[in-house]
Amino acid sequence: MASTGIGGCFFTNWSFEMARKKVGGHPTGDLVAATVSAAFPGTLVVNQSEVCSLWAGYGSIYRVRLSSGVSAIVKHITPPHDSSSISNVRKVRSYEVEGYFYANLTGDVAAIPRLPRPYSIVSADNSFCFVLEDLSVEFPKMFHSLGGPTLRAALTWLAQFHATFWNCDDGGVADDGGYWYLATRQDEYDALGGEDLSVKLRAHAAWIDQKTRDPRYETLLHGDAKSANMLWRDETTCAWVDFQYVGRGLGAKDVAYLLCSSGNRSEVANKADDLLRWYFGEFESAMMLAGHDSRGYTFDQFQGHFDWCLLDYVRFMAGWGFWGNYEWAIQRTKSLLTELQC
Repeated sequence: MASTGIGGCFFTNWSFEMARKKVGGHPTGDLVAATVSAAFPGTLVVNQSEVCSLWAGYGSIYRVRLSSGVSAIVKHITPPHDSSSISNVRKVRSYEVEGYFYANLTGDVAAIPRLPRPYSIVSADNSFCFVLEDLSVEFPKMFHSLGGPTLRAALTWLAQFHATFWNCDDGGVADDGGYWYLATRQDEYDALGGEDLSVKLRAHAAWIDQKTRDPRYETLLHGDAKSANMLWRDETTCAWVDFQYVGRGLGAKDVAYLLCSSGNRSEVANKADDLLRWYFGEFESAMMLAGHDSRGYTFDQFQGHFDWCLLDYVRFMAGWGFWGNYEWAIQRTKSLLTELQC
């Protein structure tokens, strides 16, 4: 089995075309053991516990403790073999992207905001298995509603991530970061109801989608920027996990999703513009440190992008179901549609 190493890590030769490369000699049922063995030769798994199951029954995440004393996270993905639905294609592609991201874009870990170090990334048949650093050792806390220092720290992480991957054109990641863009959410579009907000969002969905794109100012998105994907050392220091929806897009898309999904309701409702300015200031600082050319990107442009991305996300929620800071999101969406004379 051919392999490559980044910082002492083990990977199969992972590329867009080879994302389903088989692990020689190992049936899918043994994929977890094979992947852990590849990552830590000569060690034994002394304990394995399930942390959580993946969305829609696509596998599980485990914590394994090894005879060497190391604790690692194993993400074992087992998609259904008999589904050709748009939803299944999207999910399988997202795991291919996640494996590619870990194997190819996290080599210089020190230059990237804190995320799990990959130890082993393999695939076999229709399954995937990632062995990753257990960040809970260093970041043992979780916060579900983010406000004050935690919300600003989360925005800082996003700003640094977006600056790190500014104008990234790597072909192995998704063309569209996130999971709610219009082309992949036709069922939710068709489910939009007859109330005034849904009617307007349906009528202008393609226009809104177009306005969420501007290649001059795109970066890589985390794609699922919610508090459930963050671990904390303290209220000012976080690490992020779950990179299956990494892809190109405007950083404002991650910011809109974060505020909608995980921001303290009162703080987002009363200080949204202050939070946007915080993010953009952190982004500008990170861009300077990275030596990247922002192509004259201004706060006003970013704020405009944020509003379009918010409209797009509310369009998705209107067909899928509202959650999080939906009252603020709906109110701002209605105001924006009025300003746009929609």
